[in-house]
Amino acid sequence: MSVVAAQYRTGRLIGGVFAVVIGLGLGFAAAVPAWAGENDCHTNTSMVERQLHIPNGLLLAISLVESGVGGVPQPNALSFGLRSVVASSRDDAVRRMRGRIDNTFVGCMQLSLRHHKAAFSSLDKMMDPRANIYYAGNMLVRLRAQTGSWSRAVARYQGGSSEQSRHYVCRVWNHLAELDWNSAKKLEPRRCGEMASPVIAPKTRRAFQQSQVAQAPD
Repeated sequence: MSVVAAQYRTGRLIGGVFAVVIGLGLGFAAAVPAWAGENDCHTNTSMVERQLHIPNGLLLAISLVESGVGGVPQPNALSFGLRSVVASSRDDAVRRMRGRIDNTFVGCMQLSLRHHKAAFSSLDKMMDPRANIYYAGNMLVRLRAQTGSWSRAVARYQGGSSEQSRHYVCRVWNHLAELDWNSAKKLEPRRCGEMASPVIAPKTRRAFQQSQVAQAPD
C-alpha cells in the first residue's frame, strides 16, 4: 500500500464526506448488486464505473493510489495511521480491524472505519470488494454533484488539506492518464507538473482493458 496515501489519511478532514455518509443511509450495503465477478478490486471497479456512470478507470485509479501494492489494488489492505498492511485474507483483515476505530482505513478504496462502518451490516461486508467499491463510487458521484466537477470530487474524497488534496488529485490523474486519457481529461488537473510514470501491473492493465471490451456496446 502507498505510504504516501497513508500519510494523507492521518490528516483527513471529515467535512463534506461525512455529510455524504449520512445521505447514503445505514442500509446501503444491502443494496449492492450481486455481481458474479472476481473477488478483487480491479474487476469490480470497472463494474461500478459502468453502473454509476463514473469515467472509465477513475475508481481503479483511486484504488491504485489508496491500496495499490506493486501496481495492483489490494482488497485486504488496511491502514492504521502511518502503518499499512495487507492482510492474508478477508477473515484476517476483519480480525485485525476488531477493536479499532480512529484513523483506520480499509479495503480497495480505503474507507474510514470510523465514519463508514455504520453503513455496512458487518466488518466482513465492508471488506467485500464489491460492497467497498460500490459504496465509494456512490460517495464520489454525490461529491461530484455537490462540487460540480470530478476533480473537486476526488479532492473531497481524499479529504485532507488543500495542498494534500491537490497532490492527491495529481496522483489519481497520473494513474488515470495511463488507463484512459479521455477520462483523465475530465479531472482538469492544474499545477501537477511532470510526474514519473505510475506503477500499474500488467495484470491490472489487462483486467481494465478486458473490462472495457466486455462492457462495450454492440
